[in-house]
Amino acid sequence: MGLSRRLQADLYIIGLSAIWGCTFVVIKQALQDISPLLLITIRFGIASLPLYFLVPRGALWGPGGAPRPHGALVGGAVTGGLLFAGFVFQTTGLQYTAAARSAFITSMYVIFTPLLSILLRLRRPAASSFAGAALAVAGLHLLTSPGGSTTGFARGEILTLLCALAFSGHLLAVDHYTRRYDKSAIAFAQIAVVGALGLLPALLLEPMRFVATPRLFIALGVMSLVATALAFYVLNLVQSWTSPTRAAIIFAAEPVFAVLTSLVVEGEVLRGAALLGAALILAGMLISEIAPAARRRPGPAL
Repeated sequence: MGLSRRLQADLYIIGLSAIWGCTFVVIKQALQDISPLLLITIRFGIASLPLYFLVPRGALWGPGGAPRPHGALVGGAVTGGLLFAGFVFQTTGLQYTAAARSAFITSMYVIFTPLLSILLRLRRPAASSFAGAALAVAGLHLLTSPGGSTTGFARGEILTLLCALAFSGHLLAVDHYTRRYDKSAIAFAQIAVVGALGLLPALLLEPMRFVATPRLFIALGVMSLVATALAFYVLNLVQSWTSPTRAAIIFAAEPVFAVLTSLVVEGEVLRGAALLGAALILAGMLISEIAPAARRRPGPAL
């Protein structure tokens, strides 16, 4: 008996969590050789190339090659704009904060996702959403306090928190558009939009830096082809097989993989207040998501 689509989605998303958790360290090291916006432009520009050849004919272009005014292009513009904002905040923030700390703050999109969904649909928030958010805020305070961080809640942490908000909006937008339009078209369009949006700011708004090192080329290959092209294609493929809330719960594993990678590669260890703060953030994620899911679907989940 084959696996249900819901269980397949769970397994794929766990794999994506591992890939993206490991890239925090990869990105932080790459930033020693390349400026942030240029990194985003090259990463997503390269990633868009293989994705283009997976788009079915007619999904993006109408008769005669004219772009379709609605549908996948609009979905790609919306999801790509949110994704661009998230990666700009995250990549810039990584210049000023540790990889493991960035991963835990980024992961707060797990909590923002249901709250934003409730806000957009004008529904009353569940008590567990408030409880989870309160735990996460307490955890964020400990994680970025002088006892858990050398900088406190400073520029890097603020930028990364904005990244979490953008990623929560992106997860909801992906769920909305992949249920209506071709998944591979949405995947290509959003990645191409991110690369295009980054080009002009990379040229005009930051001191451009590109040091051609083996470390940088390896990082660009991993981030472009594995952590972007493959990962976002898979995400768009399986997102409609599950719910944004369930996906967000599983993505809670991402900072755990980031911490393990930081420990192995950079010897970075969370201790004391930072460790307690990270644990509270994880607890807040699970409380805000699992309790409402249990009320909606009694009995064991597949």
